[in-house]
Amino acid sequence: MTHRSDQEDPLSFPEPEAVGRRRRRRRGLLLILAGLLVLIGIVATLHFSPLLTIRTVTVERNDLLSDERAQELLEPVYGQPLPQVGNREIEELLAEEDVVDEVIVQGQLPDTLQVEILEHPPVAEVRQDGEIRFFNEHGDVIRTFDEGESDETEGYATPEISSDAALDSGSVFGAIVSVLGELPVSAREAMESATAESIDSVQLILEDGRTIVWGSEERSAEKAAVLEAILASEAPEFTEVETIDISTPDTPITQD
Repeated sequence: MTHRSDQEDPLSFPEPEAVGRRRRRRRGLLLILAGLLVLIGIVATLHFSPLLTIRTVTVERNDLLSDERAQELLEPVYGQPLPQVGNREIEELLAEEDVVDEVIVQGQLPDTLQVEILEHPPVAEVRQDGEIRFFNEHGDVIRTFDEGESDETEGYATPEISSDAALDSGSVFGAIVSVLGELPVSAREAMESATAESIDSVQLILEDGRTIVWGSEERSAEKAAVLEAILASEAPEFTEVETIDISTPDTPITQD
């Protein structure tokens, strides 16, 4: 008679498929969690690593804001961890300079911060008290030159504002720079100066001597389009007159 051994292994049954799927899912989730923890650790290490502290700051596309002034304002970022410095902090450091419109900040490993500056374009200039001041479309001074630096002011589309009424009245001055801010660069380049006695009487003097009567700030976009067309025209009714009134842009009026 054959006897079974008491030590014989019990029968093994296959694992249900559902149990196997749950086990594999748990194993996968644990691997993903472990990977995330490693990634978080790497990011945290880089974020605070002294190996990535800022040692060099490069400034680009700045024209009116000098390199020296930009570096002076950005001095506080030196020594900070590179990943911790972004647009907001750089904008706050440069906020006192009205010429700065926007900034674009990029980090370059291991220790360089690249700052790209987008400036407000100058739309007008005032020569007074031995200085030449550039203004943006909001009427803010964005750069001041000594008269001896007049060569540096050339090449900008900045008609001169010179009338006493404009310089003495903030509202009149604001109206003029607002009008000039509406013009494309090509139109401002054709201007010699701008003047007004009131907010409703803005006039633009072209380099060729013609006067453009603009009037008030109302319908400025339409007036700017009409002015562009007039400047591009070679018709004698526009080129051989002294005054062109576009205060009502639908019906420009010319005067000899």
